[in-house]
Amino acid sequence: MLPLEKGFRKWLIAGSLASIATAVFFILLLTLPLVVFDGEFLNGSVAITWYSLRNYGEPVHHPGLDSIPLLTIPVFGAILFNIAISIMTILKVLKNRVISHVVVELLIGALEACMVFTGVFFSLRLNVMHAVAVLPTQVGGIGSAGLLVVPGSTKSETFTSVLIRQFLPLTLLGILLLVLAAIIGFESAKALEALAGKREEEASVPTASESKELES
Repeated sequence: MLPLEKGFRKWLIAGSLASIATAVFFILLLTLPLVVFDGEFLNGSVAITWYSLRNYGEPVHHPGLDSIPLLTIPVFGAILFNIAISIMTILKVLKNRVISHVVVELLIGALEACMVFTGVFFSLRLNVMHAVAVLPTQVGGIGSAGLLVVPGSTKSETFTSVLIRQFLPLTLLGILLLVLAAIIGFESAKALEALAGKREEEASVPTASESKELES
């Protein structure tokens, strides 16, 4: 068990809150639309984990978009792990004066997992954009009655997609999580050294029976 000094306690709470905030941010990136179609020919939205498209009111099914949510299973697993470990860490820090080193290591692992998955969203967005690129937004042709012109639809990219495409915010988030993990690891190492030093001092102090034997 590691003693919870003031600085150590502060960084554990900060790391836990950052992990929870990152998990919520990841959920938003997974569920908010990346592409929006507007028009009668094709109407609806496409996100990483779901899509809803209609062609003149009829549902449109896309095998590529159907398979993308399967790729998010590891991300959702990491999100649930981060939330559970962060909440457990906060509760233990607020209630106890000591904390298990296992809990601290799990929190560091949660922060590092978040850092790794910041790059996954870039690939997930590319999969979505490649899948929607083949969807037609307008159609026309020449028939026996002449030129057929059908009102088309417009395709627009949302702020969520632009945020992932820029990649810089996710990179900065990964650096922040890495720094927090490093600081927590440093603080836990200091706590281990302090605990080891305290045990050495206790071992060097003679007990009452040992003192009597020395006096005799």
